[in-house]
Amino acid sequence: MKKKLLALIMTACMVTTMFTACGKADSSAASETEGQNTAESNTDEGNTESGEKETIEFWDMIWGSDADAYEATVREICEQVGEEIGANVEVRFLPWDNFTQVYLTAVASGTAPDVGTTGTTLPSQVHMMGGTMNLNSILEDWKAENNPILEAIPQAAFDVQTFDGELVAMPFDIQPECITYNEAIFKECGITEEPTTFDEFLDVCRTIKEKRPDIIPFVAAAGDHEVHTLFTYFCMLNGTNVVTEDLKPNVSSPEVLHVCELLKTMYDEGLIAESAASMTSGERDSTYVSGNAAMIFRHNLDSSVATINKEVWDNSRVMGLLKGPDTDTPVSMTYFEPILAFNNDHPELTKAFIKSYMEHYKQIYVTGSRGTLPTRSDWYSDEVFNTPIYNDLTEKCLPSMQFPTWPVKGYYSAYNQVEGELLLQSITQEILMGNDDLEGLAKQTDEKIQKALDEAK
Repeated sequence: MKKKLLALIMTACMVTTMFTACGKADSSAASETEGQNTAESNTDEGNTESGEKETIEFWDMIWGSDADAYEATVREICEQVGEEIGANVEVRFLPWDNFTQVYLTAVASGTAPDVGTTGTTLPSQVHMMGGTMNLNSILEDWKAENNPILEAIPQAAFDVQTFDGELVAMPFDIQPECITYNEAIFKECGITEEPTTFDEFLDVCRTIKEKRPDIIPFVAAAGDHEVHTLFTYFCMLNGTNVVTEDLKPNVSSPEVLHVCELLKTMYDEGLIAESAASMTSGERDSTYVSGNAAMIFRHNLDSSVATINKEVWDNSRVMGLLKGPDTDTPVSMTYFEPILAFNNDHPELTKAFIKSYMEHYKQIYVTGSRGTLPTRSDWYSDEVFNTPIYNDLTEKCLPSMQFPTWPVKGYYSAYNQVEGELLLQSITQEILMGNDDLEGLAKQTDEKIQKALDEAK
């Protein structure tokens, strides 16, 4: 076990910047800062015998596109939470660079915070190290209180952070992966309806290439960590994934090979950016936002796009789920971002913090520039979420959302290696550079996944 945990930490240190799409700030200015908020309440555990308040240490990532606005909003929320639970709340903001290494090193050295927001796979890693806290009692409290929050958060969000029957992290944010398109370009090309199948999607791309040869029909990033998301997204649209529910490699299956064929057709016919194999997330985004692409694959755009190109933002819409050839029920790939509770000497106060934070964090979407969605669907009627992008997401994507390891229930141990070491990068890039040996590439990828599965046992 010690050998496995050491390997886990070493892997995280090497590939920390490649971990899951985390909704990181678009600005690189996010830097590590610290702050403290003080408050009072009737929570018994919040006060020591000497009458001094206990302290909750909260580490947060910069989740919004405006770091200053996000930090200020979180400090206000924590001040309110501190007042409710009767504790000091010390807030520390971590930069995205090396955040996984920072967290895992803190756990290994016994210096982890009480609570922290993290990338979506980190809770599984910390759980393997024995550093998590059981949050089931929070769900029991909400049930006893008939709190609507319990029904507002999708079950899939709880499932992905549940290990050995224990909820170890509270899902607070939804980052839906989707295809966004420029409606003005669609109309100009005579496209009046969204495609609903892989074949119809290819026809739309062909029409755009014919009518507007000066722009790229579809842009996606296969040159960085987003390559994993790209390949997995289309697999889930076809009702499958690269690992089966019983933890077997699945890339050589007919269903995944049909996804490979889709990508190959897009490359062969020039329907995707010629440089897609090496395109980074930033290059992808700038190509679409500048108006040089009709469609983009990424998590949902936010209103910061309007400050760069208002015309593109005003015409951007989220496409409904495409249906692959092997399913009638496509699945929407979605990341559920967590608040992780670490083992500490005041568990009840920690749980009180999480419960209170989950009642008040909506403000990060109002003034904190967080451009995704809360897990709490009971907030979606608020004005801040009344935009075409949000409306499209809630109508077209969220009803079918599942986490990236679906149909496996939760993050299996080897997923950190499958995603973190980008085991899907080679097959995706090779296809997008013209390699026709799809079955050979699939076999090689299955072998890599099987090795990861074996090493995680």
